[in-house]
Amino acid sequence: MSVEQEPALCQAILFSDYVIREKGTDRLSIINSFNKLYFPHFPCLTPPFFLSIFLTHLRGKIVSLDITARVEDPHSGHVLASCSGKIGFPVDGPSIEETTILDLTLPVTPFLVSQQGIYSVVILVNNEKIGERILPVLLLPPSFGVHSVLKPPPAPLQ
Repeated sequence: MSVEQEPALCQAILFSDYVIREKGTDRLSIINSFNKLYFPHFPCLTPPFFLSIFLTHLRGKIVSLDITARVEDPHSGHVLASCSGKIGFPVDGPSIEETTILDLTLPVTPFLVSQQGIYSVVILVNNEKIGERILPVLLLPPSFGVHSVLKPPPAPLQ
């Protein structure tokens, strides 16, 4: 049995501590990617992190795209954090091919989380929801070392 689906507009949403875009090749280095955030207590302030978003199946002549990412509590709809950016394309440039993949990176500033839970990261393009991913925010298990999860490594000796 075959099920037809609409092509995915947002093929991936990745979380990481850092992202570096290499000049010349335009390649991304996604550093310390993660799927969950752990904290020893709540409420807590998250560390800053990055969202890497991969968009495809954009069709036709596009002049600009407004990208917004929101971290939401799915039960209440409350927005804990939001970040956005705008991409402009040359007016006299060619149309975007449907197979083109745009990789975008947005910084997420620290935000307050009042309790552990499963939060949603929602991606909007031109105010239309095109993707969503869960972000579990959990209590730190006793077996995890606080030093390895929450504290930066010690400075090198000189």
